[in-house]
Amino acid sequence: MKKLLLVIGFVTGSFALVLQLYLIISKALEVNEHVLSEVWRYFSYMTIWSNILVTLCFAAQVFTGKVSYFKKPEVQAGAFIYILVVGVAYHFLLAHIWSPTGWQYVADVLLHYAVPIIYCIYWLFFAAKIKLAYSYSILWLVYPFVYFVYALLRGLIVHTYPYPFIDVTALGYPQVLLNSVLLLVVYVLLGVGTVALSRKFKNN
Repeated sequence: MKKLLLVIGFVTGSFALVLQLYLIISKALEVNEHVLSEVWRYFSYMTIWSNILVTLCFAAQVFTGKVSYFKKPEVQAGAFIYILVVGVAYHFLLAHIWSPTGWQYVADVLLHYAVPIIYCIYWLFFAAKIKLAYSYSILWLVYPFVYFVYALLRGLIVHTYPYPFIDVTALGYPQVLLNSVLLLVVYVLLGVGTVALSRKFKNN
């Protein structure tokens, strides 16, 4: 069951990422947009970052035989937090602001629902769990912090932002920084909860 879930997760994540990239490039060619700028936009989304991360975690388990950074319990636990935020935040904050159709709808469902659900099931029921230190709830903030800095710097260059809650043009820096701090607090709380779960159900 674990192996099957990992294979499904790896295939789903890989297909979703490739499909979304293909759709972005295809649309750029169709409307004569610069392809490289659209590829850069593809890599501006936390959804893409987090799906890449969990797909690598799936791959590390599927293609066994070598020690991998992505097999580490603390890495897989962090990935659980990141992909959980992707799924929950999208559903409650972003899903209502657009209505994708066709293959874009397929990519949307896979990236925001299917992959997060598969990975969360994997981590909760099958992933290796150890007695993690609670300090990981702070260490895991490096990932979203780096993303926020990257997204804001990119916004300074191209004047567009991947998500409305970090749109400096519409909200201004004070509100965006407040939103970012609040989201980081959510990451900390989820980190504490994840550490508690890992410690309670440790199997290594």
